[in-house]
Amino acid sequence: MPSLIQMQHDMRDRVTVLAVATDHDPDTYRKFVRDHNVDLITVNDPAQKSSDTYGTSGWPETYIIDRKGIVRRKFIGPVQWTNPAIVSYLEALRTES
Repeated sequence: MPSLIQMQHDMRDRVTVLAVATDHDPDTYRKFVRDHNVDLITVNDPAQKSSDTYGTSGWPETYIIDRKGIVRRKFIGPVQWTNPAIVSYLEALRTES
């Protein structure tokens, strides 16, 4: 989560992160956001409809969705979002869309 937040800050004019939680308890969701200083756009999906829609099989999973709404890549597990290869990928995708 820290590197995702940092990447959003670094690329705020080029990338929008929408973090989807699947907590059944809204207090748990709010506590996580507060305790981890998550200043991303977040929503809670306790019914896990987004997981069903995208075929989520593990957490965390991250989907890169382009401006046209096309899923371009799926990451399963933690990712170092400030890694230069990831940043380059996101920059290249931005110029394609």
